[in-house]
Amino acid sequence: MLGISVYLQDLSAAPQKIKQAAENGFQLIFSSLHIPEGDPETYFQTLSSLGALANSHNMQLIMDISEKSLHYLKADYRHATPLTTLGVTGLRIDDGVTAADIASLSQQLNVYLNASTITASFLQELAHYHPRMEAIEAFHNYYPKPGTGLSKSFFTAKNAFLKEHDLRISAFIPGDAAKRFPLHEGLPTLEAHRYASPYAAFLELKSLGIDDVYIGDAEMKTERFYFWKNIRQHELVLPLKLAHPISPQLATYLTNGDCDRPDTAADFVRLRNSRSYFQDQLIPPQDSSPVRETGAVTMDNSLFGRYQGEVMISKKTLPPEPKTNIIGYIDPAFNDCLPYAAQMKKIRFLLQE
Repeated sequence: MLGISVYLQDLSAAPQKIKQAAENGFQLIFSSLHIPEGDPETYFQTLSSLGALANSHNMQLIMDISEKSLHYLKADYRHATPLTTLGVTGLRIDDGVTAADIASLSQQLNVYLNASTITASFLQELAHYHPRMEAIEAFHNYYPKPGTGLSKSFFTAKNAFLKEHDLRISAFIPGDAAKRFPLHEGLPTLEAHRYASPYAAFLELKSLGIDDVYIGDAEMKTERFYFWKNIRQHELVLPLKLAHPISPQLATYLTNGDCDRPDTAADFVRLRNSRSYFQDQLIPPQDSSPVRETGAVTMDNSLFGRYQGEVMISKKTLPPEPKTNIIGYIDPAFNDCLPYAAQMKKIRFLLQE
């Protein structure tokens, strides 16, 4: 599932953000609550408002709440009713909470453990207290400080261990708009994703077996929500800037979409049915043959013989090819999605002149 992050310091934009997110396939909300001394009532009302918003859009609300903040809300790990009444569906637990308390909490709502610190001995101890295991999941941190995100090798090994124990896993990717204060360096789980495209970061996490992916930064580009809405159906929608006007038939083909061939090519995404779709057309060569940059969408012309009509996307920069016409270029923010195209049921294009 897909999740957004909403932080309680400023909820003014939350109603519209949550509404748009729900309409575009997001089902989860992550937030954190650390109540300062002397002001519990304000935070109680804020959390109540967020819980009501989540509930009205059928979204789960997962909170990272310190033990001290729980006490301010008149709750604890053995008595979480004040939280569930506010609309909280899950708690992300700090290290140091006892196995007995976690087991008790799991009978009341979903429990998210720090994925990096779960060990076999801890799971063995937890089992002794008979938790509701279907309510217990592993949740990786996000890392605001550059250089401190997880390495891919550690992440992969830890997730293999977690899957061996049948735990559902969540992780974070950075956002595609303003980064969260105070560092403004993104909130990824993997360090490699800190300055990466969130679209490709999402696809990589899914390819690594992550079940639920949250966007750690609060800000998101609403004009890019089409990506998230369609990716849930395993459809990759790529914005395509056209290099020149195209025929209605080609526009229809690109808009409706196609899939990659099963024999995945090294340098291209080869759209499977393009040659047969355009088999009755004569496609003349273009006047010039520019370099095929990464993300170039091309169509083989009549000089390519039986390959005429094949539509491809370049996975890397390639030299000019007179036998291939340039249709346009996908938005560079989506170039790193191309290695995952073979996993998609369909690849569609959002045409931009």
